[in-house]
Amino acid sequence: MKSFQLPVPAITTGLLALSIVGFPPLASAISSSTQGTPSGVAQESYPMKELVKKYMVSCLRKPTQAVDCEKVRASAVAILKEDLLTLGSTADRVYLPHIVRMFKSEEIELRIATADSIGMIGPQDSDVEILAILTNDPVPDVRQAVSNMLSHGKGNAIDLLKQRTMPVRTGRAPEKPADASKLGLPVAPDSVYLFDSSDATKGRLSYVTRGNTDPARFFRAKAQKGPFTWEQFKEQYRFQLKDEDEALDQLQQAAGKHLENEKAPDPTTNMEAFMAHMQKLQSVSMQGSTGRIFFDTYQPNLYGAPTVYVLEERRIGQRNYPTRYVVVYQELAFKWPGYRLAWTTVPDAAIKTAQVTSLDEEKEELANKAEREAMKKKQAELDALTKKKDAAEKKQFKKGQDDLEKELGF
Repeated sequence: MKSFQLPVPAITTGLLALSIVGFPPLASAISSSTQGTPSGVAQESYPMKELVKKYMVSCLRKPTQAVDCEKVRASAVAILKEDLLTLGSTADRVYLPHIVRMFKSEEIELRIATADSIGMIGPQDSDVEILAILTNDPVPDVRQAVSNMLSHGKGNAIDLLKQRTMPVRTGRAPEKPADASKLGLPVAPDSVYLFDSSDATKGRLSYVTRGNTDPARFFRAKAQKGPFTWEQFKEQYRFQLKDEDEALDQLQQAAGKHLENEKAPDPTTNMEAFMAHMQKLQSVSMQGSTGRIFFDTYQPNLYGAPTVYVLEERRIGQRNYPTRYVVVYQELAFKWPGYRLAWTTVPDAAIKTAQVTSLDEEKEELANKAEREAMKKKQAELDALTKKKDAAEKKQFKKGQDDLEKELGF
């Protein structure tokens, strides 16, 4: 599985690196931001450009403990961040290709500043191909910054990418793709994991495929059933999907009651423990079926016409359930094929409990359907009888008319 992001080498092509070697337009644009002296001990020893140069040449490929690299790093990042924002404030698109290259940086602050700078310039439809890659940064706060950046853009393609980009988490810690193989799920070749469209706790992992990989062809060979359209799938397994939603809601309610019975820490004495408790409450609130609406809503303008392949159908209680399936679609905003792996996350016992109610509903539905079919059949028989009677009366009338004409000599 590939990483859906720009490579992350050392910043050998950063903005200040270009200014150091005398990139004229850049040098003039950042002149105002290099007049002062950043705070910190490191700057006292190194002029600004020399400090950044030392950071790139001597520190990036060495442990931060080496010499004074940690102080140099902090100072260099501050300088680069200021320069990025200065370039963005020009609103001149000539700098955009150079600014985008800073997304190669390992520094989270610089990637966020890069997104802010591009937002100040204003992204356009012609930038979508490269900006789509940036929306999938492994750091949630960078993805948030990219989403904000897109809100300052103009154009139909930018609007579509903005609608598709919906950051759901925050934080500075890089996320790692979930390992689908540990879940017994196949991943198509050349697949790229989508961070904000995936959540293993909710049984949903999303990908796009690059190159010549056709996910529909890949999963068709592995499917037990399908293909179905998304609407056909929901109709075919409507009671099974309802059972799972009900089981999720029941588990959520049980977890919520358990937390409610726990005494919340006093925020005046232990704010950290109090915040952890509140985060647990928020997490529990998203464990029910409503927490998966984002994953199971396929707007046509974003996903085209999704196709579903059932990878595993398993008997639970009195029904067969699609316990593993994949929804294949087109990522219209990213302009690549996409797919979402889905699987049941609740225990069989919880599904069996929810199944009791839905079985009664299914029986009632079948009884109503049988009654409707019987009434429809009875109506058809009545219509046929009426039609037959009308035909007989018409025939009798014509015969009477013919007899009368004979008597009258016509």
